[in-house]
Amino acid sequence: MARYSIPPNTGKVRVATYHGGVFAAWNGKQGKNEFKILCRSKKQAEEICAIVNGKKHDGFIEVLS
Repeated sequence: MARYSIPPNTGKVRVATYHGGVFAAWNGKQGKNEFKILCRSKKQAEEICAIVNGKKHDGFIEVLS
């Protein structure tokens, strides 16, 4: 399991496709404010987005990769 730190200023996180058709939970920013978690499937990316956008985390999220 990978453990990601979620910064307090992520903004709205959405599902996006990344290189090679891999799905990602991404906040749409670039540079130092970018927040991106690569996922195995679109369903997993949607679940991560729901958790982050709903503030149902303790500043960390564990993802099965």
